[in-house]
Amino acid sequence: MKTLDLLSCPEATLTAELKQMKARELERHTRKLLAKLGLNDYDGVMATVIKAIAKLDADKADRFSALQSLIHSLLPAEEKNEPDHNAVIERLSLIMMLLVAKKFHEIHTARD
Repeated sequence: MKTLDLLSCPEATLTAELKQMKARELERHTRKLLAKLGLNDYDGVMATVIKAIAKLDADKADRFSALQSLIHSLLPAEEKNEPDHNAVIERLSLIMMLLVAKKFHEIHTARD
């Protein structure tokens, strides 16, 4: 699936597609969506996101909105008021959360 297709497909389709993707493919989509938002420092953004996810309470329903707010705060000033970025950030937060979970699982599975 192409990155632009991820932005336009229905949420049910998106969820099913993302669950089947390997971490490498999720990473590729994350890089492209971050670039679309004007964020070219993938490693820096992911480090910030991973630290933030580690601090989020797993029981709270607002984890995705907290992540969306974080991503929005990282946007360059000229990109912050773009109206179409909210939809991109919503999808990106879902992809990033899944990517971090898959990477975490890979690390812990390799240790066992």
